[in-house]
Amino acid sequence: MPLPLYTAPQLTAYLTHIHLPPTFRLLPPSLPSLRLLQRHQLAAVPWENLSKHYTASPTPATALLHPQALFAKIVGSRSPGGGGHGGGGRGGGCLENNAFFGTVLRSLGTHMVNFITLNGIKYVSDVGFGAQGQIHPLPLTPNLPTTTIPPASARLIRTALPAQLDTTQHLWLYQTRPHSASPWEDVYAFTETEFLSPDFEAMTAATTFRRNSFFAFKIAVCRMVMAREVGVEGVPGDEIVGVLTLTERECKRRVGGTVEVLGVFEREGQRLEALRRWFGIEFGEAEREGVRGTAVGLPD
Repeated sequence: MPLPLYTAPQLTAYLTHIHLPPTFRLLPPSLPSLRLLQRHQLAAVPWENLSKHYTASPTPATALLHPQALFAKIVGSRSPGGGGHGGGGRGGGCLENNAFFGTVLRSLGTHMVNFITLNGIKYVSDVGFGAQGQIHPLPLTPNLPTTTIPPASARLIRTALPAQLDTTQHLWLYQTRPHSASPWEDVYAFTETEFLSPDFEAMTAATTFRRNSFFAFKIAVCRMVMAREVGVEGVPGDEIVGVLTLTERECKRRVGGTVEVLGVFEREGQRLEALRRWFGIEFGEAEREGVRGTAVGLPD
């Protein structure tokens, strides 16, 4: 069965949604165009778990990852060519955002399995990990540090995990550090084994519906901040310079080494206003009702 693709009108709607300038939309697949696309994706499509809490009824894992459901949730059915239902403007968890971005890349003509191959070089592109995630594709080259949001940096290494009995089986390990003098911290590991749709559905079900999952008792929203949003001098407007995060009771923005608290929430209306103002996310009455009385709900 062929992998799903988005139509040309859907791709146009997506590129408009992430504010990619029209002059860059006809670039052939290349590392600079991929880096540009990933930056705009990260700044426009938040990593978030709000569907776990602001919902009228749970959505099955198979539906969460359906390409048209993802398009409707992120871009919206009111955009040209949008399939499905919804007003868009949302994001998703790691599997949702990466599944959506993978379909976009395939539709644009970029070869992707779990990774992206350009001119014979394999890269990993992760748009679904939040504040510590990549801001541009990383080549599968071990011990090659790259700057993320200055002064932080990231790298990939090949190693066995401490829990492994067979230490000859090496995985790729993604590491970050807040500045060059800090020790490297392990973030997550991955293999180059190709996963299929049932694998992603099982992982989505586990992280979304398991009672002891982080997603069950925390609200987390995150997107990257471009230089043009905060007026950083001497930096191109479409470069990522910071990160915007929202938790149960706080919204803050970090640019470089400076952290600014944008809001502290005592009531649900304050949190909803912050979601609207800083992330462009709004909910209907049925969705707002879904969070009332839960562990993460705030007083009205």
